[in-house]
Amino acid sequence: MIFGLFGCKDSLKKDFVFDEFKSQIEKHGMKIDSVDETELIYISKGELNLKVSLENVRRNYERDKDPTHISDLVEILVSYDIELPKNWADAKKYIYISLFPNDFEFNDFLHKKITDEFSKVYIHTGNDMLTWISVDDLKKWNITETELDKQANNNADELLIKTPITFDIIENHKLGLIEVEQMSLKGALLFAPTMRKKIEKDFGFPFYAVIPVRDFCYIFSEKDFDFFSGKIGRVVVDEYKKSGYPITTEILKFTEKGVEAVGKYPID
Repeated sequence: MIFGLFGCKDSLKKDFVFDEFKSQIEKHGMKIDSVDETELIYISKGELNLKVSLENVRRNYERDKDPTHISDLVEILVSYDIELPKNWADAKKYIYISLFPNDFEFNDFLHKKITDEFSKVYIHTGNDMLTWISVDDLKKWNITETELDKQANNNADELLIKTPITFDIIENHKLGLIEVEQMSLKGALLFAPTMRKKIEKDFGFPFYAVIPVRDFCYIFSEKDFDFFSGKIGRVVVDEYKKSGYPITTEILKFTEKGVEAVGKYPID
């Protein structure tokens, strides 16, 4: 299993992030077996061979100097178990979608393209981890992809019921924010079937959104398109560049027909 390979490559070096990561996994009785020419770190854990990139952690640490980014990754590695629940009844309440850029090799993992920039993947969120769901998992659970998608939508709608949508007022224009506790699902909740009902009073429909990274998004109304599209570009690009989990710098329009990209902020 490969952890954290979504973004541009930085050179691996003896820095605080690497040294702290190495120190923490050794305290848990694990060790680095090798580092290959592509800068992947190889770690054995029982019968599992883990491939780890510190790129995302390093980018997030450089952004806000928070060492918990390192310890969070270590905790994932320590608790990681490749086995999802064997029974659909035990797995279904933890099924959601997540968003990833299209330059990732999805292989047998279930995914659907949303725009030219990114796709949605189906995940299991148990044990505070995001585990991707494959074709083999559907066979094990004896369900179809349609049933999986329906369950992901149902779970998203239930989560959305208890998730506040707040907004900032900028020069008399509303900019929406999703305040979900599980930050990794923030952008994904935009695709919940009941999102329209949740925000239509404040933002109307169709509405627009940006999702530069997995845990960051803005929402704004059609009537405020010209105002916000000219205001938020720098923030969108900065978030995209600095985060370990970039998605897209596109401006997305949500309509009855689905989602389409109506513009894109240049990265350079």
